[in-house]
Order: sequence, then structure tokens, then C-alpha cells
Amino acid sequence: MIRNLLFCTLLSLTYCHQPAAQPSQPTASEHTLRSTAAFPVGAAISPSLLTSKPAYRQTLEREFSGITSENYLKMRFVHPEKDRYDWTGGNTIVDFANQTNKRMHGHALVWHQSVPDWVTQFKGDSLAWEGLIRDHIQTVVKQYKGKIAAWDVVNEAFLDDGTLRPSLWTEHLGPDFVARCFQYARQADPSVKLFYNEYGQEYSAKKLAAVLAMAADFRKRGIPIDGIGLQMHTHIDHPDAQIENAIRQTAATGLLVHISELDVRINQAKAANFVPTDALWQRQKAKFTAIVTAYRTLVPAAQQHGITTWNVSDGDSWIPSFCQCQDFPLPFDKDFKKKPAYEGLLSGLKP
Repeated sequence: MIRNLLFCTLLSLTYCHQPAAQPSQPTASEHTLRSTAAFPVGAAISPSLLTSKPAYRQTLEREFSGITSENYLKMRFVHPEKDRYDWTGGNTIVDFANQTNKRMHGHALVWHQSVPDWVTQFKGDSLAWEGLIRDHIQTVVKQYKGKIAAWDVVNEAFLDDGTLRPSLWTEHLGPDFVARCFQYARQADPSVKLFYNEYGQEYSAKKLAAVLAMAADFRKRGIPIDGIGLQMHTHIDHPDAQIENAIRQTAATGLLVHISELDVRINQAKAANFVPTDALWQRQKAKFTAIVTAYRTLVPAAQQHGITTWNVSDGDSWIPSFCQCQDFPLPFDKDFKKKPAYEGLLSGLKP
């Protein structure tokens, strides 16, 4: 989830022009994603879109059984000043999930991006930094105790070469800060599920190995960890075998496995004035089917935390703002009509 932080403020203002997807053939069944899946199927959502777009809310209510907070429980939004928390956006999302009986997944307590200015300017010794991160984690977790089923405790701590990412957290807290973050979260809520979330395990063998080694080390040391998130921001040309390998190896840990931020890009060249062809829609459909089928068949049922798309429609995706290009990576078009990708996702969910 390498995203431009300006994206969050542009999200509700900017949309790339999107041609209508070619309609897929009607299916014999009118099943929804949530009624078809044997595990939660979720979407990461924005509170502003939830309250301003009726079609957005209706699609969420109809199709999904899980909700993830896309941005508004990240530190910059929920803890904008040292002595002030802002629960407004988080409450909108959490209340919607609970009112509609959808599982709520919190994202993310600690990340090297989306950090407020007061943290980047913070002055203090290692004990002061420890208190900062402990108090932030525990305040947020306690605020939503009983309302959030799982948390991404730490997000994206590794580089593609498998080494720990240099960040203000490693600088001030040391290389074992991830373990302590999990301990603080568990102290705040003994029953919530705790996840480590990362991108790129499907293309970087070294990053995958580093994440799995960390999880094994945590279990050996008694550090609480319940699951691993595979973000799966991918594209139509990515080899299925690599995706299957990442899912298979992660499942072998015995931990819960979450495909946590799924989208499938089709404009790999970032071409200007890009107009997808029917052949590209069909390749995107096939990739969704392959990913979901791999998850459903390779992850034991007891470890299936679920699959979450990163927002709902192409018009709400972070990718066009990030790449400054047109792309259409989600199962619904900008008008919330089902694309062939939707049928691919639905097909993969069917046993």
C-alpha cells in the first residue's frame, strides 16, 4: 500500500474519467458476494463516501460482510495533535459496520506513513518515544474495544529485500519495535485479533521470508500475533504461481490469513487516455478468479480471515491518484455497476 499521502484529501474531489465496462453475461444466480462466500468478504471504506453517496452505502450493505477502515484510523487522522484524538471518521465507519452486522477490521495502528506533524517533530529520549507509541496504540484500541474484531497492528515494516524498513519508528524505538507494538495492543484488548500487514509477498521472496520469519520468532518468544495480511495490490500480468506460493507459505504458519487490500490493475503502462478493451476486462476477471480460488483452496477454513478489496468502485480507488493515470482495478465501475471482475470474484468464491 505505497500511496501518496495527498491521496486522502484528493479522494473525495478527484475522479478519473472511466469508460463503462462491457457488461458481463448474466449469471444463473443472483447471489451476492457475501451470500456466496464461506468467509468474510470485505471492503475498505471512506466515511465521506459512506455518508455522501447512497449507491456506495447500498453496495456495501448488499455485497459485503466485512469492513476495513481505509484511512481514518491511521495515526494522522485519528491522533492529529499530541493531546487530541479525533474519532469522527473512525466512529462513522465503526458504527456503520456494527449497525449493519458486518465484521470490523481496524487499519492501521502503526505505519511509517500517515504520521502527524507532532510526531515527526517530537523531541524525546527512547523512553519518551516508547510512551508515545504505547499510549497511541492503547488509546485507540481501547476506544473501539468490543467493536473492532481485528487490528492491523503494524503495517509495512519491511523493504522488498527483506530488511527492516528505516523509519522514525526504527530510529527511535529500535529494530524490535514491532513486537512491542503487538504486546501493547494485546494489553489493551485481550480478545481482539492482531495482524501484521504487508504488501509485495507475491513478488518478493525475500520480503515473504522476512515476514514469515518474524511471525515464527514472535510465536517462539510468546509475542501475540493472530494473523498475517497479504495486501495483494496486483495486476493482470502477475504470475498466478507466485500469488499461490505467497498464500500457501503464509497459510503454513497456522495463523489467520487475510487478503487485505485486493485490487487488480489493468493499465500497466500507465498510458494516457487509457480505454480498456473487452480482452483486458476478461483478463482482469480471470485474475480475480485465480486469486480468490487460490485463497479459498489453499488456506484451511479455520484460517480464512477473509478477502477485502481496497475500496468499492473504480471511482473510489486510490490507484488513479497515486499513479496519476487512468486505471480500473476494482469489481464495480464508478457507477457501482458490476464489471466482469465482479463475476470473476464471485466465481472464485464458489466451491
